[in-house]
Amino acid sequence: MQDLKQLQKSFEEFNKATAELERAYARLEERFASLNRELEQKNIELQKTVEEKEQTRNYLQNILQSLINGVIVTDLDGRISTLNACAEIYTGVRGQDVAGRPIGVLFESQDKTDWQTIDLAEYFKGESGHKVKINERTLEIFCSPFQSTDAATIGHVFVLRDITRIEKLEEMAKRTEKFQAMGEMAANIAHEVRNPLGSIELFASLLLKNLGDPRDRQRVSQIISSVKNVDNKISNLLMFTRRQTPQFRRVNLHAVLSEVIDFSRQIMEQGGIDVSVRDEKSDLLIDADPEMIKQVFLNILLNAQQAMPEGGALSVTTRMAPQSPLPQGKRIAEVVFQDAGPGIEPAFLSRIFDPFFTSREGGSGLGLAIAHNIISEHAGSISIENAPQGGTLVTVGFPVSSETSAGEGV
Repeated sequence: MQDLKQLQKSFEEFNKATAELERAYARLEERFASLNRELEQKNIELQKTVEEKEQTRNYLQNILQSLINGVIVTDLDGRISTLNACAEIYTGVRGQDVAGRPIGVLFESQDKTDWQTIDLAEYFKGESGHKVKINERTLEIFCSPFQSTDAATIGHVFVLRDITRIEKLEEMAKRTEKFQAMGEMAANIAHEVRNPLGSIELFASLLLKNLGDPRDRQRVSQIISSVKNVDNKISNLLMFTRRQTPQFRRVNLHAVLSEVIDFSRQIMEQGGIDVSVRDEKSDLLIDADPEMIKQVFLNILLNAQQAMPEGGALSVTTRMAPQSPLPQGKRIAEVVFQDAGPGIEPAFLSRIFDPFFTSREGGSGLGLAIAHNIISEHAGSISIENAPQGGTLVTVGFPVSSETSAGEGV
């Protein structure tokens, strides 16, 4: 009986322990489920953080690739780690091809400078930057240290800015200032010379009436002809010096150009010149004096015709300039003329717009100077250079009209 009670007590304790164990197991299961829920929540938060960081990285990467300035990032040893899309266009290389290489490889083909021996981070340091010619572009390059979150310098950032167009506009502004000074002086001289020329022509004409000897009459006729020739050059000079006031109206650049080409087509065909035109698909509307613009285009076409006395090809292209140096990002409409002539002597390029400078016998040397003045009055730009494939390349640019209405003057 005693053993039965003892066994019953043992079963009760066992049942009690089993119940306690079940309760502990239930608590453990509950705790395990709670930990699983917390872990799942942490995983969700971690995944969200990773996605946010990836979005931020992509966002910053898109900004970097969308910049209109080139950006190159290097480590402290000057080895390239990042090259954005604009920098690839400017340098003509792909980032993956130069990754890990010294930044000097981007410049070593430009001149005889040993770029590998120069500390470029120090060379391009400062607010003014340095100008470097790469692939027919003038780039202004700045450098600044690349720092980590704890302000430690871990590399360098090079910013490349294309100032090719700005440089051309600056050159044009300098020429305009020089022309104004020369114009005032030339106008005074022209008036002083024209008065005695008139007297010479008058007395020579009177003398011609009283001469009977044919040889004497021929000599006096030559004097009169020479005086008229000089007077004609003075008239051109005065046209150059006088500030013409454009009668601005909204015109279609295509229409103005087409009219000039149609007008000069017969001359071109007689000279064996094949003129091809490639127009921008959309209308290029500018605020201009169409008659003055026609004078500019006609002058350029005639220069091209004279540069190809044996005939050749002349291509004319209209386009929107890819970038604009003008305030508020105002777009520029360009007309590009390219002939197949011998080009221009490099030593002459800097003087091509100077009054009376000409490489053509019998030329007045005022045509391009007058064209330059007209384009300046229109806040435009003109540049002349030798094309890489040969011939002369003339680029004329005008600010696009800010008006949005459909009507045009031409």
